[in-house]
Amino acid sequence: MTAATEPEEYDPFSVTIEHIIPVDPRHGGVDNESNFKTICRSCQCARNQIKQFYENRNDILPDKFWLASINHNEPRFKRILTDIFPNEWEKFREILSLKQEKKKDFLKGGKKD
Repeated sequence: MTAATEPEEYDPFSVTIEHIIPVDPRHGGVDNESNFKTICRSCQCARNQIKQFYENRNDILPDKFWLASINHNEPRFKRILTDIFPNEWEKFREILSLKQEKKKDFLKGGKKD
């Protein structure tokens, strides 16, 4: 794959704008600045994979998880994730750790320890 065709997800340091509340009829989020937050692409990927998991089961990802996951570094939101959504939080962290490994490999120049 050439650099010109390589998807943005391969940039281990990229950030993106994410909707705090998803914009779809089930969640009711709006597409304006008050519903945007800048997050790392790794977090966005993890959040969207959890959301997709729910949608594949014809279920709706709870808004409380979506909000807590976008703010997962704040103690009160981390507590919501660990207490109310332990399975989703574990999967989120698993997905995120895979992305973190890619960042570490990039920083080492692809060299193994």
